[in-house]
Amino acid sequence: MKNIREKSSVIDKWGNRSCSLGWVAIPTLLLFSQKELKITSSEFNVLLNLIVHWWEKSESPFPSQGAIAYRTGLSLKTVQRSLASLEKKKLIIKTATPRSNMVTKGRTMYDLSPLVAELDRVSPRILDSMTNRRKMVIYHEE
Repeated sequence: MKNIREKSSVIDKWGNRSCSLGWVAIPTLLLFSQKELKITSSEFNVLLNLIVHWWEKSESPFPSQGAIAYRTGLSLKTVQRSLASLEKKKLIIKTATPRSNMVTKGRTMYDLSPLVAELDRVSPRILDSMTNRRKMVIYHEE
């Protein structure tokens, strides 16, 4: 089996310029479970923008809602609605911070551990569904 850092590296696939700002690891299961988790396309886009700022497991990201709106092309109100909906679906936990905090400067922190737990919960069902579909395709091709 090939070392993951060999020819399949992110930089080798995407190039130096595309990776000049870094890159983000996202579990494939998150993409495959959007329907199961009832995540809309706007919510998914906002969620990806939270994930891009989640560098350490123990440190919640705190990007500004304005920055998310700018990068996604969504209105600030749509970003706010998406964040509220993700919280209502229990996929994130929002925590306000004081403006006096020199690091967060009053931005909201977003705990993504509920999303991780929910992915773990739905993974057997998603994987089983994918296996069954694969078996159906093979059966019909024979």
